[in-house]
Amino acid sequence: MEYRKMISSFFEKFTQNNYWGKVEKQLGNTASWLAKNNVSPNLITLGGLIFAALGLNFLAMEAYFSAFVCLLLNRLCDILDGICARQKQVTPFGAFFDIFADYTSYALFVFGFILANNEDNGAAGAFLLVTLLISVAALLGLAITSEKSFKELNASKANVCMWGTLQNADSSIALILMCLFPAFFMQLAIFFGLLLSGKSLLLLSSAYYNLEILKSNKKSK
Repeated sequence: MEYRKMISSFFEKFTQNNYWGKVEKQLGNTASWLAKNNVSPNLITLGGLIFAALGLNFLAMEAYFSAFVCLLLNRLCDILDGICARQKQVTPFGAFFDIFADYTSYALFVFGFILANNEDNGAAGAFLLVTLLISVAALLGLAITSEKSFKELNASKANVCMWGTLQNADSSIALILMCLFPAFFMQLAIFFGLLLSGKSLLLLSSAYYNLEILKSNKKSK
């Protein structure tokens, strides 16, 4: 009960003091500073990939805290490149490179855990990688067949793309927990692998509804 009260109190203070608004403002200022110094969004994305590669290296050496720091920096780059791009203009290649970097980073970190302890982590890590691949295929397939215009992204006034943040939240949380509790990698990998499988099924059903049922209804009218 005491633990629940602490969590409830934390979120209450977080909401009352508008901490997210302050964080968002600080991120926007940081992105503006990077843009003024000619640091392009794609360069920030590349920096995130470099941190992911370093995280893989630290995981292979079982230096979990160092890998955790690299993961946080990787996620920070993922947020900043999006803000930077939206302050200027979202481009098709920038959007592609951002998605490529995200899922490549996830795969590198998971592979790092497999290298750290192949005997215990191998099977669960392989399962997580397969479910990650399936979810990527479903997500990108849906993105390719959708009609969303980049004008809509550029017209948005929000600094942080909340949809992209929420879409990747489960994978980010999974990697954070794995770095903090590496002894439970197998259980976490199986749990989040099943969660990714569920997301893929939801994406598949959503794609079928949007691309087949709605299309048929429009034709009938």
